[in-house]
Amino acid sequence: MTAHTKTVSELTALDIREHLLSGQETVVEFTGKLGQFADAADGQIQAFAHRDDRVVALQADHLQRARTAGHLPGPLYGVPVGVKDIIDTTDFPTEYGSPIHAGRYSVSDATVVSRLRAAGAVIFGKTVTTEFATSHPGPTRNPHNLEHTPGGSSSGSAAAVAAGMVPVALGTQTNGSVIRPASFCGVYAFKPSRGLLPRSGVLEQSPSLDEIGVFARNLEDIAKVTEIMSGDDGQDPASARQAPRRLFDVAVSEPPLPPRFCFVKTPWWDEVEPEAREAYEAFVDHLEGCVVTVDLPDIVKKTAHWLSTINEVELGTCLQHEWNHSRALLSETLRARVEKSMTISGTDYLIAKGRMVHVAGAFDEYFASYDAILCPAALGTAPHGLTSTGNPIMQTAWSFAGLPSVNLPLLNLSNGLPLGVQAVGSYQNDGRLLRSCRWLVSEFVKRNMS
Repeated sequence: MTAHTKTVSELTALDIREHLLSGQETVVEFTGKLGQFADAADGQIQAFAHRDDRVVALQADHLQRARTAGHLPGPLYGVPVGVKDIIDTTDFPTEYGSPIHAGRYSVSDATVVSRLRAAGAVIFGKTVTTEFATSHPGPTRNPHNLEHTPGGSSSGSAAAVAAGMVPVALGTQTNGSVIRPASFCGVYAFKPSRGLLPRSGVLEQSPSLDEIGVFARNLEDIAKVTEIMSGDDGQDPASARQAPRRLFDVAVSEPPLPPRFCFVKTPWWDEVEPEAREAYEAFVDHLEGCVVTVDLPDIVKKTAHWLSTINEVELGTCLQHEWNHSRALLSETLRARVEKSMTISGTDYLIAKGRMVHVAGAFDEYFASYDAILCPAALGTAPHGLTSTGNPIMQTAWSFAGLPSVNLPLLNLSNGLPLGVQAVGSYQNDGRLLRSCRWLVSEFVKRNMS
């Protein structure tokens, strides 16, 4: 399907830029048409916490005027982007998914948002987050089946891309909040290496673990958007001295040799739903010759406890203002977590923090032989109901280690819902991971067609 035959909801980010530069439509016309589609679709899905056609039209008009005045269009010229409602934007409120911050406007954009705007992107609206990006769900529904969760905490971002309301959306991941909802909603997603994307202007939930991620319809868009946002901004210590990354050219290049992959069942394989286990095993068999099954080291089993320890302590610390002044407006679930954080000893917290670098190093031997580690992206398809966003355990080890990971929306089960394959790369080798994933998707499709 060419860009010319796709509907407004099917175009990728790079398709949209090409379409707008061709002069077939203006940015104002295109974003207006997409806005009409999004408003109709979002009545049931509820992916957006805030959308305002007037704000979108002002951004679009500014881009058109700049081009008319002779300014060169940016690499994301006219591309609509959804932004998770814990990432600051000056023209839309950022409310953290909580009534405590209803109507809150920030005085400046988050660094990643300002970089997207400079590249010509249009901030299309704020996508729903769970409460303070934790586990208490928002109203968003899964576009594949409205009776099922889209996952969380980046619920709205995953659903908005899956439903065609935006080609790209930003989310965040502390444990599994990007890759899991991407698996449930059947879209591509990328959680980069720790520190690649500066988090200035993003809610601090667990500073040792929080990362920004990207949802899109393909890996090329993900590489381009992530590249534009990458690099030290002088504010986030985790990104200090990190240069902007050349991701797109690497991602779309041909690997020098066919990549090699290992599939790991992880210590939580027995918790995977039976049909999902069968699907993953069939996936490995289908890619015989380039994927082999191996075991993980025992230390991986301990990451769940260590990550939980760090997350709970830092969550309780970051929410002290809300706890002291607006406790009654926190959900019962979140109040319990803050209370629990006060019972964890400083010794346990520091021990858990000290294990992060050791766990990251435990995977070096795998990356000496394989281009990427493959594993389940979730325990199964999206659970029925909206009271839970699902279990993030399949992302825990990689989030704890700070390694880059990708959701590849390659599988579907008998209930009609998607199931992702997770690919994990070595630290700071994000471009290589994306390149290997593009090759793997191509090989998977080629074998299916034959």
